[in-house]
Amino acid sequence: MSMNQKINLRVWLKIPDAEAATVKNTLIRRLGFGNALADVKKERLFSIEVDSGDPQELARSFARELVNENKESHIVLIDELKFEEGYVPVKVALHIEDGEAISIRERLRSRLGFDNVVDVKKATVWKLYFNTLKPEAQMAAREIAERLLINPHKDSYEIMSQ
Repeated sequence: MSMNQKINLRVWLKIPDAEAATVKNTLIRRLGFGNALADVKKERLFSIEVDSGDPQELARSFARELVNENKESHIVLIDELKFEEGYVPVKVALHIEDGEAISIRERLRSRLGFDNVVDVKKATVWKLYFNTLKPEAQMAAREIAERLLINPHKDSYEIMSQ
């Protein structure tokens, strides 16, 4: 019995991201993070669990389906999720049923024939760049997540380690 594998597909815009710019402006102008916060970027994260097949090959197929190569870049991580140094990654996901993730799973399984897809989870990773040192940055990231990035009725968040 082989273990399931998780294909993590990190996707970000090559073009300016209006939503990330709005969040940055709100944090700096309205919520008082002007001294601490240098920049805000955003990624989409798809975590696709498969029970068979070559994960690298599958990842290429999934990327063709889920990434718009004209305006997006991506990176694939198999059975791990790590981030570069230089920012605090805050992963925000629905803790209620995610209709979009379910429809992606169904599209991969039925329309595209990937019946080895067991599950699809979707999240947004906010990349918060701070001018401050790590402990302060982590605390600020928590505050930002709770004040702006999540709706507590439907979202949960996790400060990811690098």
